[in-house]
Amino acid sequence: MKARLIIAGTFLAVAALSLTTLLAAEGARPGSAMRIGVYDSRSVALAYGRSEEHMRAVGAMHQEYEKAKADKNEARIKELEQEGPWEHIRLMQQVFSTAGVTNIMAKVKEALPAIAREAGVSLICSKWEMPYKDAAVETVDLTVPIAKLFKPDEQTLKIIDQMKGQEPVPFDKLPLDPKM
Repeated sequence: MKARLIIAGTFLAVAALSLTTLLAAEGARPGSAMRIGVYDSRSVALAYGRSEEHMRAVGAMHQEYEKAKADKNEARIKELEQEGPWEHIRLMQQVFSTAGVTNIMAKVKEALPAIAREAGVSLICSKWEMPYKDAAVETVDLTVPIAKLFKPDEQTLKIIDQMKGQEPVPFDKLPLDPKM
């Protein structure tokens, strides 16, 4: 009987040690909440939209449009006359509503693992793309560190801070007229 208790105790100790090792390898701690990094996609879109990178892209599109006009390339003129306004509408949807920003986040994806490590999170997602979270999930706001990847000026950071207290415009309430 005593031998069976020793064997059972040893088995339980090994199982507990294995579970602890597995959890540590996965980055979790027994009894700890899962940590997820979240960001306000509106702020990220604003930081990108006011960035030098975006301004260069808009300028390049305008130069391409002027070149197409000079070359009398009617097909390219027509494409750019549609593409430009719709690019603007997409950015407005991202800044004022909860439209996804995967196209913007793709521009900084190499920097995200470092931000996640520093914040101690296992996942980063838009706070608007999380319709439910269990009470065991802890969210960490990474809006500003992500927005700073686009090198925002002080005015942009001030607007981002003000956006925290404003609800997004419901997506279905946004105008879709590119000439607005």
